Amino acid sequence: MLDIVRLARLALELLASVGQPFRLAMVQPLVTTAMLVFLYAGWHVRDEGSITAGLRVAFVDTTAYQAKRMLELEAAMLQAEMHRSAATDKLIDQLLTALMERAPLATRVRLGVIHNGVTGVTGVALLRFDITNGVARPGHAVGQLITNEPLSDWNNFLPALLAGQCQTAATSAETNVVRRARLEALGAGTYMACPVTDIQHRMLGAVVATWDTRDRPPAGDELQSLMVFAKDIGVQIAAALDLGRHLPASLAGGDE
Repeated sequence: MLDIVRLARLALELLASVGQPFRLAMVQPLVTTAMLVFLYAGWHVRDEGSITAGLRVAFVDTTAYQAKRMLELEAAMLQAEMHRSAATDKLIDQLLTALMERAPLATRVRLGVIHNGVTGVTGVALLRFDITNGVARPGHAVGQLITNEPLSDWNNFLPALLAGQCQTAATSAETNVVRRARLEALGAGTYMACPVTDIQHRMLGAVVATWDTRDRPPAGDELQSLMVFAKDIGVQIAAALDLGRHLPASLAGGDE
């Protein structure tokens, strides 16, 4: 806005310094320009509903300026999302580590999160899962963090999870060929799957602990105690996932 005022003042001074014939010749273009500027500003004033807002949009918040501001906003939102993701992942990894340390001889613990990955030709949602986090004891690999896998891979233990229970099974008893191959590639002889459930009792995913073929998993009361602890870890992970979606950017910055 100030630039336009300076330009108008400069034009008037230029007219005052030139001869009469030239001033007369310049009057009509300047009047036309002034009318166009007035109509342009008036159009924005009408759309915005006030003189101040209309003039701001017309001469300050131009389309180019708004596009630049939108790009800056998107970049800031991306940075905030990365900080939130890093803070959430750190908390989840700490919870998975706590479960692994509580599980005797367990070699790794991983988190699978359920999502609506695709929609089939019938329009029915086909649920999928991602392995988003994992921790392992020294000398062991976490394994590939797979994405967008069919939830049918969990058919062996999904009913137990939906009932709010944990389930243990031997890799040799796994009926899903793909999942069994993943477990065998990790050297896992036994696994335990427990639900990740939020306070509204919605199942968001599962935590899965594995034991190598040469190691014996817990049994009896020790196993029951571990399952109770694992379900509590699942509740805390669900809270961490929810917290990650709502954590202010300022605070966030601070395969089986």
